[in-house]
Amino acid sequence: MRILFLVLSVLLLSACVYQAPIQQGNVINDSAVAKLHRGMTTSQVKKLMGDPLLQNTFSDNRLEYVYTYQPPHRSMTGEKVVLTFRHGRLVRIE
Repeated sequence: MRILFLVLSVLLLSACVYQAPIQQGNVINDSAVAKLHRGMTTSQVKKLMGDPLLQNTFSDNRLEYVYTYQPPHRSMTGEKVVLTFRHGRLVRIE
């Protein structure tokens, strides 16, 4: 009986240790961002960066690429790239 209690205790305590890393959004590639330049079309940007995970329902002239990562037992980090278009051409990179 005592051994069974010990085995169950060890199993229950060890089950609480692991925490999976959490990645969400578009992975933002620094080399792809470096290739962005003013005057690119929306389709050229999407070919280079991929489709953004979130679509802005209020503005068709803005693409937002958001990426967050939370390693186990640590705080969340994130990156965000906002691209603004005018007349179908890239005018601002934030």
